[in-house]
Amino acid sequence: MVNTDFRLINAFALILGLAWIVAGCTGSPVVPVSDLTNARTKHAARIVRAGDSLYTIAWTAGLDYRDVARWNKLQTPYALQVGQKIYLGGEMPGTEISTSQVVSGLQAERPASASNPPAVVRATSSESSAGQTAPPTSAEGWVWPAGGNLITRFNGAAGENGIDIAGVDGSPIRAAANGKVVYAGTGLRGYGLLLIIKHDETFLSAYAHNRAVTVNEGDEIYSGQVIAEMGQSGASSVRLHFEIRRNGQPIDPLTILPGR
Repeated sequence: MVNTDFRLINAFALILGLAWIVAGCTGSPVVPVSDLTNARTKHAARIVRAGDSLYTIAWTAGLDYRDVARWNKLQTPYALQVGQKIYLGGEMPGTEISTSQVVSGLQAERPASASNPPAVVRATSSESSAGQTAPPTSAEGWVWPAGGNLITRFNGAAGENGIDIAGVDGSPIRAAANGKVVYAGTGLRGYGLLLIIKHDETFLSAYAHNRAVTVNEGDEIYSGQVIAEMGQSGASSVRLHFEIRRNGQPIDPLTILPGR
């Protein structure tokens, strides 16, 4: 009788343990940006998904968007279609992308980025794009995109491709330099609501985990203009994840931003 009771207790404990493990595996854990931004892609090609753009594909692959455009013979404004195959190294075969490379059943005629719109808050007249629009041609003229304490520093070897700045939910995010918004959306896993700004042919910058954005793709913006509200979309706490890419490669923003 004692042995039977003991076996029953062990069986009950085992069931409780399994239930606890299963419960711990459910939900949608936050994926750190450092786990998602490889220095260079290992894949030769990829298929365009809803929400993709040339800039997000190149960003994720750690490539210069100009190289990706050249390999795929894309011309500005670099319109992509869902199901299109994008080569991530060398010249693509043939002179153009054939219709056989479009996955059947997908909305191939719809621009990929249009199917994943961000949460947009329209800019007020005081934050209009009128003003300086000439992009920087060097590391000069950059400003900090947000106030707050620096909580994560750049560490390329550890996969930390940018810096994280803590702040208050809804506080303003500002453009670090003059440029043009080339992406606004949630298509990059781990970045939450993301903005990418093209400053010139050399520099791009990214602003991740926003609560809302106040600009749209294609907008010309000036240094210091409010472009978003700080949030924690895709993050464990309220913060701005900020990256700068030079010729497609991440660099330490602290080498570009002015001293505090």
